[in-house]
Amino acid sequence: MIDIVSGGQAGDEGKGKISAWLSYKGKYSYCVRVGGPNAGHTVIFNGKKYTLKNIPSGFLNPKTKLVLGPGAYTKLEWFLTEVEVTGVKDRIIVDPYAVLINDEQTKAEKENAHFMQAIGSVGTGLGQAIRDRIERRQITFAKDEPKLKDFIQETPELLNKALVKNEDILLEGTQGIKLSLLHGEYPYVTSRDTTACTFLAEAGLGPKAVRDVYVIFKPYVSRVGPGPLKGEITEQEDLEVYHTKGGEIGSVSKRLRRIGDFEPYFAKRAVAVNNATKLAITHIDMFKGNDNIKSYKDFTPEAKKFIENLNDMMKDVYPFPKVDLVSYGAELEDVIKL
Repeated sequence: MIDIVSGGQAGDEGKGKISAWLSYKGKYSYCVRVGGPNAGHTVIFNGKKYTLKNIPSGFLNPKTKLVLGPGAYTKLEWFLTEVEVTGVKDRIIVDPYAVLINDEQTKAEKENAHFMQAIGSVGTGLGQAIRDRIERRQITFAKDEPKLKDFIQETPELLNKALVKNEDILLEGTQGIKLSLLHGEYPYVTSRDTTACTFLAEAGLGPKAVRDVYVIFKPYVSRVGPGPLKGEITEQEDLEVYHTKGGEIGSVSKRLRRIGDFEPYFAKRAVAVNNATKLAITHIDMFKGNDNIKSYKDFTPEAKKFIENLNDMMKDVYPFPKVDLVSYGAELEDVIKL
């Protein structure tokens, strides 16, 4: 069966952390990553920090094979570096039609004032590469790069054969619904849809085999680029807490993230559009007093109230999910299953 991890806000919700935990604790045969290197996922294990632009966050489970699907975009040098750093050369697979972003596309994006200033691109070249693919221009597929020949395999065929054998697949999405080209706050959006159905299509999978869809939230909203942000914090002293304790610095852009209020409207929208069956909350330790957590009973009343309110909020949103996972720290193991 397939489990999917999606973002319920403006990205940066902690999808990498939750994906890594699910894979590490589970028995997934494959962990699949879609999206591009404009959105990094961070995993901290035994004090070592991994910032991944390409490699699926499930790499910590040595029994899990890693996949970049046909809807994935990467830069060759970043991909090869991450393969070496994570030590996954013998168990990573790249679809022949995954796209390699070239230097010309990165340069064109950085020189495009609309990309960089109006909508806040991080300048990796992903937007330009997607544009070139849509316009049927000359692009470089993974199958065209000799350095990737040992990794190339048709992933839709591979993954669907795994489903026939009743194997489990973890599909790690990218960014969040507020940045979706279809469902987000246009024009301050990314160059693709960022919801579960599109993640399936980009991996070469269909909806019939989906078991659970996890939608990830923080108790507040963070945003790297421009765009609406309800109740945005402007006091520097307050922001400093989020940027230090909360680690709210873009993993790819290195920009300080903007911080605003939790947005119930988009939370309910994320559940409906993604058909979420389970919810996960990260950064619960940003509520004061939640620093020494060992179980749910250790949460402060404020943190418990947030969880209860989120559950109540979803009682009228199909398929009526509840909070299943709560992350209370930066380390991989800092997760409580409710």
